[in-house]
Amino acid sequence: MSSSSDYHQYSMGTKLGVLSCLYLSQGLPFGFFSQALPPLLRSYGVSLEIIGLVSFLFFPWALKFLWSPYVDQYGSQRLGRRKSWILPLQGVFVVLMLLIALIDPGTLTGTGLYYLAGLLFLAGFATATQDIATDGLAVQTLSPQERGLGNSIQVGGYRVGMVFGGGGVLFLMDRIGWSHTFVLLALVLAFATVPVLFFKEKSDFPVKGEGGVANIWDIFRRFMRQPGMWRWMLVVMLYKVGDSFGSAMSKPMLVDMNVSLETIGWVSAGVGVTATVAGAVMGGLLLPLLGRVRSLVIFASLQALSLLGYGWLSMGNVDVQSIIIVSVAEHLTGGMATVALFALMMDACRPNVAGTDYTVQASLQAAIGGLFHMISGFFAVWWGYQVHFAVASVMGLLILIPVFFWAKDVPINQRRAWQNSAD
Repeated sequence: MSSSSDYHQYSMGTKLGVLSCLYLSQGLPFGFFSQALPPLLRSYGVSLEIIGLVSFLFFPWALKFLWSPYVDQYGSQRLGRRKSWILPLQGVFVVLMLLIALIDPGTLTGTGLYYLAGLLFLAGFATATQDIATDGLAVQTLSPQERGLGNSIQVGGYRVGMVFGGGGVLFLMDRIGWSHTFVLLALVLAFATVPVLFFKEKSDFPVKGEGGVANIWDIFRRFMRQPGMWRWMLVVMLYKVGDSFGSAMSKPMLVDMNVSLETIGWVSAGVGVTATVAGAVMGGLLLPLLGRVRSLVIFASLQALSLLGYGWLSMGNVDVQSIIIVSVAEHLTGGMATVALFALMMDACRPNVAGTDYTVQASLQAAIGGLFHMISGFFAVWWGYQVHFAVASVMGLLILIPVFFWAKDVPINQRRAWQNSAD
């Protein structure tokens, strides 16, 4: 178990600074293939079905639990268990962005798409692996009382990176071109690595056998056998399916409504970033006031209802003011909901194998979310955008059912974290 002295060996500013840089680094490549790539491909005439299948690039996030014990168990004692994974992976991000800069965007409807997909798949693999180490570092350093604000930084940093890698890329491409845009992204990632270089991580390797690679399935079984854990995992898997299903088609819909890529880009990068950070901060501040369960319910409901705004836009209400209002609502509530979910996921982790426990939860969430993302394009083609976003909103509200059954008897690790946060 982590002691109070473990949590307070770093200042809060140091923790938040390092974590914000790491989560921003994760968000940049993820934002490109989840936010920028769909409207970009649509503008070249690629079908919605193919755009939906682009979510196959997310699969490393769904499977990362398979190699998470390696990250939990191995590393450099001198450099630090998590830092010895994070630094080289940051270097991989930079190299991949530079390789993407060499692609001719005119070939994206042909062989260029396969080359880009291969590089993004590698970026997804590197990002997923870095996420294991970063989440372990976050659970190690953030006390239960700090996890609300800590997850605000996590969500805010990640979404800033994601929106910059998505909407920011779309905006920059019209201004400085494909190659210069990705060279700029590489430089941003390089600068984000600097705080990690100077961060002195405490060596806290687990007791031998607790996180060893030979015990991967044993770790998983022990985690799932905790009383009430199956109910919690149902919440984790289903909490964001409405958002995954609905938001996947939000930008292709705007392209089909003849909204320019530049407009989509600056709304996402400017308005989206501001609303996401505001939502993450609001969620972190409201979490201790409302309580974790109440926050989970309220924030999920608001996020689900915000998806109806895209259905309203698809009826022809695509003036800039309307797009901004809907974007603010979706990003604001999405940031709040994600903070609540991530804080509870941290609470559920066993300290000695925190990276693996958190990764198990995140992987299952990514797998289910990716599945609904994949089928979203087919559904939108069959039923139209209005029905699509209405169904996405209903799916988001249905999460309240498993939340109700989980909240009746929460797992012991979560109860302990709640007690510690009240001390």
